[in-house]
Amino acid sequence: MKKNAALLLLAVGALSLFLYGCPSKEVTSAKVYIQQGDWDKAIEQLEQAVELYPQDAEANYLLGQGYGEKKEYEKMNVAFEKSLAAGPKFAENIKYERERHWVSLFNNGIKLINNNEFEKGKENFETCILIDPDRADAYGNLGFTYIKLNDMDKAVEMYETAYDHNPDEEQIASTLNSLLIELKEYPKAVIIAQKRLERDPANVDAISNLAMAYDHMDQKDKALETYQKALEVNPDNMDLVFNLGRLYFLQEDYDAAIAQFDKVIATNPEDFDANINVGNAYLSIADHMRRKAVEEEEAGKTFTDKDIEDLKNKISELHNQAIPYFEKAVSLKPDNSNAWYNLGVAYVNCGMAEKGAEAFDKAEELKN
Repeated sequence: MKKNAALLLLAVGALSLFLYGCPSKEVTSAKVYIQQGDWDKAIEQLEQAVELYPQDAEANYLLGQGYGEKKEYEKMNVAFEKSLAAGPKFAENIKYERERHWVSLFNNGIKLINNNEFEKGKENFETCILIDPDRADAYGNLGFTYIKLNDMDKAVEMYETAYDHNPDEEQIASTLNSLLIELKEYPKAVIIAQKRLERDPANVDAISNLAMAYDHMDQKDKALETYQKALEVNPDNMDLVFNLGRLYFLQEDYDAAIAQFDKVIATNPEDFDANINVGNAYLSIADHMRRKAVEEEEAGKTFTDKDIEDLKNKISELHNQAIPYFEKAVSLKPDNSNAWYNLGVAYVNCGMAEKGAEAFDKAEELKN
């Protein structure tokens, strides 16, 4: 009995030595193989070690390191988590290994995207998320990759996750805002824009997103109020001025739209969009005037010859006012078919038939 007890004490003592840091022969062998760069044999030894001693923090850590070298990242994560569960001794080593693989994959993903290899880039960012699901950067870049792959639903999903991880990252919030508007998720877009403005009340992009969302939700008054408040603080911000003009134009308040676009042109005469929008506004006023006269005539109103002449003169003058804006637009973008066509309309309505025909021919030529 005394002899058996001594053997039992000896066994317990050996186990205690192991638990307090004495490596198993499998771990010792694995370390030799690691020094030789033979990860396959090292992994083989380490798999035996963790099967015999599941709570061995070092064996699990080294096994995770080996799986990482073989790019088996799911297995790597499992082994690292088992090591951490056994104790914190290798926590810094594990953090380093995860960071090393994450950075390598992330940088390679960026390189692939820059080379337009979006599917391969997507795989890299997905693996980054597998390695460390708490870092927003990979979600944002994966979202961008989905945009390039024209999968907008997945893009929004990734950007929403990135935003949840880091709501203060402006680039992520801005892209998510724009995507939500594109996918007609207007109430969500309003919430994101409002939170961005809580951080930065002068954020022009957020103001524009908020007003645009209100506009699409048919809350025109809120949209106008948003732009007007912003312009009280930033009266010289031409992006805000332009967007307010665009909103007036969509509401068919063409005089107000022209006033805003003219402010943009006064600051930058080379702004194509502002020039063509002013021209289009004058044409729209003329069309509206003509339609109104037809409706009144159909309703029984009688027009005198003078009334008709006055109407023609007003319509002609509106087209005449549009001409310099369209001429500027086609000088800025001579390959824009719509600008040439509308210039032709303005010429014809001002009695310049030959110039009108030339503009129409140019527009037709650019369509083909």
